[in-house]
Amino acid sequence: MDDDLTTLEQVLRDRGAEVPHLQQAPPRMLVRARRRVVRNAVASAVAAGIVIVGASAGLAGLRPSTSDLGGSPTPTPSTSACNAGDLQATANLDGAAGSLVGSIDVANRGDRTCTLEGVPSVTLTGPSGSLLSLEVQHDDAQWQADRAPRPAGWPVVTLPPGSVASIRIGLSNVCPELDGPPRWTIDLTDGRGSLEVAGAGAIPTCNGAAEPSTLDVGPFEPGGEG
Repeated sequence: MDDDLTTLEQVLRDRGAEVPHLQQAPPRMLVRARRRVVRNAVASAVAAGIVIVGASAGLAGLRPSTSDLGGSPTPTPSTSACNAGDLQATANLDGAAGSLVGSIDVANRGDRTCTLEGVPSVTLTGPSGSLLSLEVQHDDAQWQADRAPRPAGWPVVTLPPGSVASIRIGLSNVCPELDGPPRWTIDLTDGRGSLEVAGAGAIPTCNGAAEPSTLDVGPFEPGGEG
């Protein structure tokens, strides 16, 4: 048995010695391998370039271009609050049951668009120069009293040059009786000045000395063209 194993081992060694040992790969195989490596490297570089170009294009699409902005950006003109120097106030009041009712119309006589908003401060000064003691109450706008549609943009009233805003007014029971028409003043507040109201020549009536004197003032609202 041992002799048989020894003989088999010798045969295997002899067969193994007959197989040639390759010390290096054949030249053709090396050339093909190099070409394969070069092709893979080029393909990887091209793919990376496509990814970079695509990403750059995506970022460029997120940034607004000058064509999207119409060339160079154009600043949006701002509209600021009206100043007294741009305005002219005129009374439009009628007598009714011993009271004065109607409106004060405020026209934009300036050369720029401006805005008015809220309930202004309205005061009356008697012929003697003393400020009349009145209970001032905030009233609805005329469009609200008429149940009309809400004006666009209200409570802000935008006044282009030549347009008019209106203030609803009601004056009742001015006591003691005045011997001449009072002077009406609108204070725009916030340092924007005061307006003297023209055309308010009516003399209010004292209906009862025991009752308070009242002034109802509505907010600015659109009033048409002046």
